[in-house]
Amino acid sequence: MRFVNGAARTQNTRAEQEEAEFMTFMEKVVRPAFSQIGRQLTEKGRTISSQETRASCSITVRNGNTEEISFRVMRQSLPNSVIPSIEAKMRERLGMRIRKKSGPLRNAADLIPSLSEATPDDIVNAFYKYYAEALGNIG
Repeated sequence: MRFVNGAARTQNTRAEQEEAEFMTFMEKVVRPAFSQIGRQLTEKGRTISSQETRASCSITVRNGNTEEISFRVMRQSLPNSVIPSIEAKMRERLGMRIRKKSGPLRNAADLIPSLSEATPDDIVNAFYKYYAEALGNIG
């Protein structure tokens, strides 16, 4: 157990370090990716909304009154690193029930990048993979 004195404390806890790393990741990777997605889909008449917290960043796409997809990027702590994790909520095939898919973010080489290795293109590619599935389930 370590003694914690707020005035004398010089080290951040692992949780604080991970949170700071994730906030940088959101600023440099997720926001630019979501901005690109938002521009592209707004041009196609979709309504985009986003939400950001210290633990996740999400984007929701609506076409009129229909929610097409909700896509969220979170962090997942591993023993030696922190990786981006994604969650997509979409309708089941021709149904009214919502299905949730989640897992680690994968890049084009099907590798799981750490927060520092992930790029905006990784986020954009993952989003459009799930978005194409969501559109197939709607129609």
